[in-house]
Amino acid sequence: MSEIYSPSHVQELLGIDSHTLRKYATLLEGHEYQIHRNHRGHRGYFDKDITAIRKLIEISKQEDMTLELSAQAVMAAISEENKTEAPTQEEPLHNPPEHKITQIQNNNLDELLDRIEHLEQINMDLIKLLKEKAVREAYLEEKINQIVKYTERSEQLLVENSKMMLEETRQQIAAAHQKKWWKWWK
Repeated sequence: MSEIYSPSHVQELLGIDSHTLRKYATLLEGHEYQIHRNHRGHRGYFDKDITAIRKLIEISKQEDMTLELSAQAVMAAISEENKTEAPTQEEPLHNPPEHKITQIQNNNLDELLDRIEHLEQINMDLIKLLKEKAVREAYLEEKINQIVKYTERSEQLLVENSKMMLEETRQQIAAAHQKKWWKWWK
């Protein structure tokens, strides 16, 4: 049977602190990875466990990789290793974790592209609505200008008619007060 390492020894090997080791172990256990525990519930690490945690650390350091995605990639690599015991020489070796990471990144990229296309469609719809609104506003502004001009013209005509009527009334009053030639003595 292989040797069981204590958490402190694993911390030294990997160069991490106890909290980080515990977090990584808990994360892997959350993905159904079995880490040995003694009768008191304390973890003990085999070589395979140290290798799995080392892979988790390496994968998580890659750009755009979360710990959750890294744990999924490690579990995929472990299950792939368990399925294929020893590849033949004709079969090219491939790195399952990187393939899985690439697949996850491609899926994320496809998702982002779909979101971008959806947002572009929304933007195009909004631009179309804004253009329609601008046309309606221009039409309404033109109608308002026509109404204002009509009102101004009506007011101007009303003022002119009022002035003409006033002048006519003055002339009639002046004519009524004017003395007739036959009434010059009065």
